[in-house]
Amino acid sequence: MVNINDCIASIAQNGELNQTPKYTVTKAAKMLGLSVHTLRYYDSLKLFPFLQRDQNEKRLFSDADLQWAKLIECLRNANMSIKDVQHYVKLCLQGDETLDERLTIINQQEKILIDTITQLNEQLALLKFKKQYYKTAHQAINN
Repeated sequence: MVNINDCIASIAQNGELNQTPKYTVTKAAKMLGLSVHTLRYYDSLKLFPFLQRDQNEKRLFSDADLQWAKLIECLRNANMSIKDVQHYVKLCLQGDETLDERLTIINQQEKILIDTITQLNEQLALLKFKKQYYKTAHQAINN
């Protein structure tokens, strides 16, 4: 599974990654902790703009492609929709002229995630209350 450190590393590389295709989809999936199906699905959505294929049309991932996959997973883990990820990838490919729009997207996603966390915390508080209630009731019956 892709984690926050992978996300940071994918951004920190600044395009310095090797673009030589060398990993099969199976190897790439194993390295990323994702399923082969997920990588193929992402590719079908054109989320790997530089992905190459061998003479048999099999996907070959480079180190740069693996970083794209990590970025995509980070966005998906933040509950960004596939449609929004596609749009974000297109903007990234357009270069620095889209920085403002990408910042807006990230800000919007951050707000959505904060709202989700707030709702989950409220649900957790209710569960904790019920848990304590049942513990107290259980103790009262057994004492």
